[in-house]
Amino acid sequence: MTDDGRPPLVFISYAHEDDGGVHRDQVRTLWRLLCAQGVDARLDLLAAESPQDWGVWMMHRYEEADRVLVIASPAYKRRAEVREEPGTGLGVSWEATLLRAEVHGNPRDWFRRILRVVLPGGSADDLPAFLGGGAVTTYRIDPLTAAGAETLLRYLHGLPYELPPAIGPVPHLPPRPPQEPT
Repeated sequence: MTDDGRPPLVFISYAHEDDGGVHRDQVRTLWRLLCAQGVDARLDLLAAESPQDWGVWMMHRYEEADRVLVIASPAYKRRAEVREEPGTGLGVSWEATLLRAEVHGNPRDWFRRILRVVLPGGSADDLPAFLGGGAVTTYRIDPLTAAGAETLLRYLHGLPYELPPAIGPVPHLPPRPPQEPT
């Protein structure tokens, strides 16, 4: 829950891969898993059932989200880093513009809102370089179950795994007796 008692609102940013729908199905499974675990996750699949101004749709989902999940994939990296054929993957290109602006405008804290996610069979190497490389936390979800997503779910819900122990009293530690001169 967020501070105002509502479920965390998450926008899932991912690329449509040319893999026969395997990656899209994994992302769909993640979306359904998050929703089943108390997260208000947003994905383009429902919106695609009716006409959209996709630029406006993406901008609104991005702006309203408490967290943005960036799902690693080869096409995502190419498109976010502007290494794709012109006119291909315009959705990721648009979202990457929003992501880069946040990363550069908030270099100390962007990684608290923009979360790097790797699904089964994926690699953190398939995340855009501007999202910090190995120096930033990556959520590896494998398997695509609540147990596999536990670390991410704990962060989204603010439910730590470890709690600090209670601080005990200061022990009585008398000084050493003085040494006799020899």
